Amino acid sequence: MASTSQARGWSSLPTDVLVLILGSLRWSSHPSVALVCRHWRSAASLCPFYPAWITPLLLNTAEVGTANIRYYSPYYDKNFEVDDTLKVSGAKICCSTGRHLKMCADKALVYDIDLVTGALVEVLPQEPYMLFNFVVSDRDDERLFGVKATITIKVASSIRHTSDEPDEGFEILNKPNGFGFKCEDSYLVESNKGELMVVLIGRRGKVVHVVKLNDQTMEWEEVESLQGQTIFTGSLTTMMKRSKFKWMQNMIFLPRFYKWPETVHVDLVAHDGQLAFVPKLPFCADTYLETCGSNIWSYELAYGAATKEYWGTERADYSIWVDFGDN
Repeated sequence: MASTSQARGWSSLPTDVLVLILGSLRWSSHPSVALVCRHWRSAASLCPFYPAWITPLLLNTAEVGTANIRYYSPYYDKNFEVDDTLKVSGAKICCSTGRHLKMCADKALVYDIDLVTGALVEVLPQEPYMLFNFVVSDRDDERLFGVKATITIKVASSIRHTSDEPDEGFEILNKPNGFGFKCEDSYLVESNKGELMVVLIGRRGKVVHVVKLNDQTMEWEEVESLQGQTIFTGSLTTMMKRSKFKWMQNMIFLPRFYKWPETVHVDLVAHDGQLAFVPKLPFCADTYLETCGSNIWSYELAYGAATKEYWGTERADYSIWVDFGDN
């Protein structure tokens, strides 16, 4: 009787108390709370949110520096728009690492913006007055390089070097040779095993190949399976991530849409090390879905998989993949 009374006591907690309890828990705990009983599920529905860490997001904006930032989720097939901009009007989006985005302006100014706090830092090149066209960073965001792409491509300046080791520069190799496939676009990506891979996209997405570099023979080898991982490409940052969602495994996502996604106005909220999109207006948020959306162009890297051309699709202006799961 005592245990039954205690169980009824927990299940009959006032809704406002349950909402306060939910506010003290991590975002990832909310779905478990909703499974306890109907009353708790009702309370959880009063705290709607969309987790921002479960997959990479396509940051996009209509105009850099003046229009609001949107984050497209291929999982939810929605654009989450926040009341914030990329600060620097007319800047060029260059690369992203975790919650940080690099932009350059006037071929000599580099900015690092924290997408969560909005803090903007001007990164000064180690060699002043050196011009470059775009910026790249290493995986750990410790080193930034300005790359000049006029006539020939060359590293123009080491912009930031936080490591104690000296910068040894770059060595240009004679190999590897061509990929072995014709392509209209190609995107480099480093696998989770440290392998150099390239995604090759044929005209209008009709043909897709993935190759990896054999660093022993210095030759490209075709990849037939992503081993359950997912590639997010088509921007200046390409990511390879392991997804827990089966329908996203072995898929390649390209930022082209068959119709423009629904926009949800949100706040990007950090809580206990996790980031989530919280709707500004009353909104029913299905935190975890069982079905997949097909609005974004995608391709399954598997034997005999059909390829769907992206003819007639719409591409997001000023966009790049970012990953809040790397915080």
